[in-house]
Amino acid sequence: MLTQVYLLDISGHLNYPVTKYLDYLPVERRESILKYKFLSDQNRTLWAELLAKKLIAGLLNKNFQDITIKRDSSGRPYHENICFSLSHCSNWVACSIGNNINGVDIEIISHRASLAVSKRFYLQNEHNTIKFLHDNGQDWEKKFFEYWTLKESCLKCLNLNNWIEVDCEKLLSCKYEISGRNFSLNDLVIACCSKRDYLPSNIIILEGGINL
Repeated sequence: MLTQVYLLDISGHLNYPVTKYLDYLPVERRESILKYKFLSDQNRTLWAELLAKKLIAGLLNKNFQDITIKRDSSGRPYHENICFSLSHCSNWVACSIGNNINGVDIEIISHRASLAVSKRFYLQNEHNTIKFLHDNGQDWEKKFFEYWTLKESCLKCLNLNNWIEVDCEKLLSCKYEISGRNFSLNDLVIACCSKRDYLPSNIIILEGGINL
């Protein structure tokens, strides 16, 4: 089965109390979510997990409430039978899901893009590409975040800790055991990594929300 990437717009929930939906999660997760200071952070974390539960239930043909998401020693969420990854940014949450290892990351194109950051933290070939686009008046900020999200999604896919050595060009050209692909939606940049034969060709936007 191909890895799929789902996007959920939570703008209608972002600044409202999470109490209405917390009962869908186990007690320890409720307590963890409520530790976040801001409602927006509580909602992003909550809805990312609810989205994962909903998608896993659909794939396994089980009831939503019967799905349990566990956490490993580093706090990373996982399910015993389905591989998935979560990310959230602004009013969006994302979930990549499938039978094979995968990772997803989303970012908003913003002023955080800088040549200084790419020179310090990106590989030389990546920085050269970004600088070339910058110097020629092209969309270098988008490329900056395409590389950023590829690195993050690769780390999640392989459960690594340091993305400095992740070569985005090799990811895109299938030089590793896993491959990466970028998608975009307005000012949102999305990346998914998975085994090379299981990458999605598009993203699925859940415009109507999810029914719990």
